[in-house]
Amino acid sequence: MGKTGAAPTEHKEHKEIQAPKKATASATGGCTAKGCRHHEDRFGFCTEHYEQFKFGLIKRTGEEVPDYEKKFEHYQAFRARQRAHKVA
Repeated sequence: MGKTGAAPTEHKEHKEIQAPKKATASATGGCTAKGCRHHEDRFGFCTEHYEQFKFGLIKRTGEEVPDYEKKFEHYQAFRARQRAHKVA
């Protein structure tokens, strides 16, 4: 009947921390690049954005890289050289 002197312990609820969900192509059925509504072709990107992803212009999440402008100039020159070789 007596108290033992121990204070009752409070159980704290543990909240699970989840990473924010990324927009994946499988969930939307389209390209993951920002603002693109084309059908996904490879790795969640349409054909054009897949090439930009491989060149390093956009991240896997579809966002632009910090030095996008510099890389985009190189990408345009690369594409121009490719078109010149196909015509010749």
